[in-house]
Order: sequence, then structure tokens, then C-alpha cells
Amino acid sequence: MGESTSRLQALDLLRFPLAVAIVAEHTFMPSGIRILGEASGWGDYPFFAELCRWFDALVRGNSVPIFFFISGYVFFLRAEMTRATYLRKFKSRIRTLLVPYLVWNTLAVLLLLFTLHSPFSRYLAQESRFTPSWPGFLSCYWAYDGSLAGIEAEGLYPLDISLWFLRDLMVVVLSTPLLHFVLKRARHYAVLALGILWLLEPFYASCFAVNRLGFLTAFFFFSWGACLSVCRKDVLEEFGRFSKLSVAGYFLLGAACVLAGQDAPDAEALLKKLNILAGLLFACNASSWLVGRGFCKASPFLSSASFFVYVAHPLIVGKVLKLLFVAFRPATDGAVLAVHLLSMALVTGALLGVFYLLRRHAPCLLALLAGRK
Repeated sequence: MGESTSRLQALDLLRFPLAVAIVAEHTFMPSGIRILGEASGWGDYPFFAELCRWFDALVRGNSVPIFFFISGYVFFLRAEMTRATYLRKFKSRIRTLLVPYLVWNTLAVLLLLFTLHSPFSRYLAQESRFTPSWPGFLSCYWAYDGSLAGIEAEGLYPLDISLWFLRDLMVVVLSTPLLHFVLKRARHYAVLALGILWLLEPFYASCFAVNRLGFLTAFFFFSWGACLSVCRKDVLEEFGRFSKLSVAGYFLLGAACVLAGQDAPDAEALLKKLNILAGLLFACNASSWLVGRGFCKASPFLSSASFFVYVAHPLIVGKVLKLLFVAFRPATDGAVLAVHLLSMALVTGALLGVFYLLRRHAPCLLALLAGRK
């Protein structure tokens, strides 16, 4: 296997595990679950609650920054960035980013309207009612404020919550001509400046109300990946220099996050960001090690299906979990854990099955939903 092929294999190998990790993020909710108007926390399940704390420290929030990094690296990979190249890439991103973004948010709106006018409405986390308005409808496509369902929401994410990645990525892609100009001249200094701003964001965001929509995360990690491509660096070779340090740092920083959550909550946000940085290096090095030693290789089917799983799962993951809780009524730590794992397996398996059927029998529809066949 050539060096270039091995590098792309290692990056492709990451796609599906990262998508599954995000399904897990939306399944294992640390705040508990609300069913039939009653909130259930994890106070009666100390083992499961502790497991959620470790999950938050080691997994939650780590996947999307890696996706931004890979997107930036691939965007500039082996490309001479001329005007024609930019136009070609922009047109391609309309098909692969904008169209799925609009389609899935529209499906999310339709599903919300169906839920509000069906017996399933009693399973919603809050008492909701259909309150139509153009601002509420349009907010579903950028930062949903909850008004369409007559509730209050944070107003940070589109209605299909996972699409905040596509939203921010589209903003960054539109900025790539300027970004490329800066990276060609400032190189790693520009990335370092963005990284410091991102790392220290917990200390100034509340004072200045910045980074509300998370664009700083997108710009930093996309720029990091882009800088390596612009400078013709091999990402796996660069990160491989820190392979042992990334393993130790990832797990030690995760443990520090767990301890800080109890004794030093102000430091927890900074430690989590450091864990995300170490997690990026750890994930790339682990993938490179597995591919380089022939233990596994990227599955074309799973790599292709990862985007579909990522964008589709928020529409069903909460509903499946609640139905399983109603059906099984778990009353022990082990039972609660089993229901969560079963929910993850059902959602991921069902979406892989739908992707397979669409690819085989309706490739044009799949191209619309996933931006690719």
C-alpha cells in the first residue's frame, strides 16, 4: 500500500467510529431522560452516572472537531488553489453540504409537526404545542429557538441538531479563499492564534458573548488541517511523532476532567479542550497504527454510510431510547446501560440498513439525502 493510499485509508477508517461516537453522545445524556412528563435522573443509578461522567470526559465533543480537521485537510489536499479550483469545490459543496442540510432540516420540521399532532406528543421532554410563525420556521434552518413548538430552546443548533457541523463547515468553506491567503503567509502562526483563542474561550466567552454558534471551533480545526495540506505535510507523519504522548495525554486529561468536575469545575472546560486536542492526535495515530499493521482497513460501505448515519440519527435516537425505556422499565444500573446500548445498536443498524437499501434501489434519492451515492 502506497504512503498516500495508507494515509487516506487511515482517515477513512475514522469516519464511521466517529459517527457512532456521536450517536452515543445523543443517546447517553448526562441530564437523564424525560418520559410522559416525568423526569428521570441517574441519581438512583450511581454506576451508570459515573460511566456517563467518564463518557463525557473521553468521548463527548471529540468527534466533530476531528471531522472539521479532516475536512480542512482534504479540501486543500493535492490541489492548486486557482479560481477554477475554488469554483469547482464550491459547486461540489452545494451538492454535498447545502442540499443535504436543507433536506434533513425540512424532514426534521415535518417530523416535529407530525409528533406535535400525534399521540407521541406526550413523550416530548416539554409540554409543546404547534405555534406557527415565519421566524420560528426559519430558525429551524439555522439556530432553532423552540418557538415553532411553543417552548424555549437555546437557539444554538438547527432543528436537526447534528447539522450544526454542516452549517459551520459551509461558513468556513465560503471563507477558504481568505483562509488560504492567510495560511500561505502566516502558516502555523495563524493556526496557533486560532488555537489559543479556542482554548481560552471558556474564560472570555461569557463576558463578550462570542462564539455563540461555535464558528471558532470550525475555523480552528479546519485551518489546522488545511495548514498541513497547504504546507504539503503528511498528517500521520506529523502526528506520529507524538504517538505515545497522545495516548497518555488523552486518557490522563480525561481522568483530570472527571476529577475537575467534582473539585474544580472552573478548570473542567479547559481540561476538556486539552483532551479534545490530545484526542485528535490519539485518533489519527490509532487509525494509522491499525492500518499500517494490517489489523483492519476502512470499509467503503461504512465510510460511505457514516455521513448518512450522522445526519439522520438525531431524528430517531431520542424516540427509540424512550420507547425502550417504556417497554423494558429498567430498574438497575445494568439494565439502564443495556437499554442505552440496545438503543445505539438499533439506531445505527437501522440506518445502515436504510442506507444499503437506498444505495441499491434508489441511488438518486440517496444522492439527495447524503450528497453522494
